Amino acid sequence: MKHKKSNVGKAILSYLFLIGLIIFGLFPALWMFVTSIKPMNENFTVPPSIMVQNPTWTNYHKVIFESGIPRAFLNSIVVTGSATLLTLFIAILAGYGFSRYKFKGSKKLSSGLLYGQMMPGVVIVMPIYMTFTKIGFVDSYIGLIIANVALTIPMSVIMLTSFFKTVPRELEEAAKIDGTTTVGALFRIILPVSSPGLIAVTVYAFLHIWEEFLFALILTNSDTVRTLPIGITHFSGEFVVDWGAMMGASMLVSVPVLIIFLLCNKYFVQGLSDGSVKG
Repeated sequence: MKHKKSNVGKAILSYLFLIGLIIFGLFPALWMFVTSIKPMNENFTVPPSIMVQNPTWTNYHKVIFESGIPRAFLNSIVVTGSATLLTLFIAILAGYGFSRYKFKGSKKLSSGLLYGQMMPGVVIVMPIYMTFTKIGFVDSYIGLIIANVALTIPMSVIMLTSFFKTVPRELEEAAKIDGTTTVGALFRIILPVSSPGLIAVTVYAFLHIWEEFLFALILTNSDTVRTLPIGITHFSGEFVVDWGAMMGASMLVSVPVLIIFLLCNKYFVQGLSDGSVKG
């Protein structure tokens, strides 16, 4: 009897702890939404309150129709979509090569991927900026795409290499016996089997590029190329910050990320766990 009461007590404490973590994690998003529907005078009340007395959608109207956020949204879609597809294509070829072939220097290249993943972007942003300035890639889509691909490639290749190693070689050998080439076996046999890993890499690259701030700040000079993380900062002036509009823009930035993560969460976790455990 005492043992059952002890288990019930532990379960209650565990659930209370988990509920506390959920509240702690969701509170910033809730506060962001509440701030976005508050009029300006309520955002500056002391002490701040989570309750809204006069909710308004004025901040969202300002963000959508009176700011550069729509253009920044389009820029983010172009840069993120292009960089994600390019990352996935390169990672597929490189990951397949590392998982199936042993060649001179392959271990050093694999170690180099780890070093590339551990290196912070602030270390390489100035060399990239100086190089792009000379070749005319500053303030252009192609410059942002290449810079973001450089950041996402190492981890993407590592993830797909681990995942491809879990796919039995017998599948490729059977396909080759039937007359399929190596490239054909990769795209017709390996990739369909590895769909959870591909989705995991796609989600990782998309989230990383969509929210990237440093390169978007350094490598852009005009609103024609600036992405959403930079567009949000325009609501912050020298003396006044329009918190309502800034939080409204932040909500719009978060929507695509939330939708993609909710749709692909199952495959993302499966891809990461399969690649890490079996690889």
